[in-house]
Amino acid sequence: MKQDMIVIIDLGSEENAKLARDIRSLGVYSEIHNFDITENELNGLPNVKGIILNGGPNNIVDGVKIDASEAVYKSGKPLMIVNHDGAADYTLEGLEEFLFEVCNAEKNWNMKNFINDQVELIKNEVGDKKVLLALSGGVDSSVVAALLIK
Repeated sequence: MKQDMIVIIDLGSEENAKLARDIRSLGVYSEIHNFDITENELNGLPNVKGIILNGGPNNIVDGVKIDASEAVYKSGKPLMIVNHDGAADYTLEGLEEFLFEVCNAEKNWNMKNFINDQVELIKNEVGDKKVLLALSGGVDSSVVAALLIK
């Protein structure tokens, strides 16, 4: 099962992780991406139902106020703007309305579905080949090892 996704575009926010957690707590998968995401990168993301531009105090890079790439604005996906260009802080009620009424996202994110999707992606990439994994003992490599075993 492919999960619906909400893309969070980081426009200098210090609250990206909180926003992603709030979206996931409502049952929808979310990922955080940089403000300069390209059209190819955006189009390569699976099942994107909507995009949130998440601004904040760190919105100046090399002396220039950052904004989302033109690809984001031209994507045709529903947009929610938070703390950017005069837009105010989000509420859970407003977030829920955006996810389910505007984006028509489904509550199909949970850890079991996520693991199944990741295992499917690995199988498609690896095929019948073998994988050599350097296991450091850290969280990332340990999770990869567990997924590869499945």
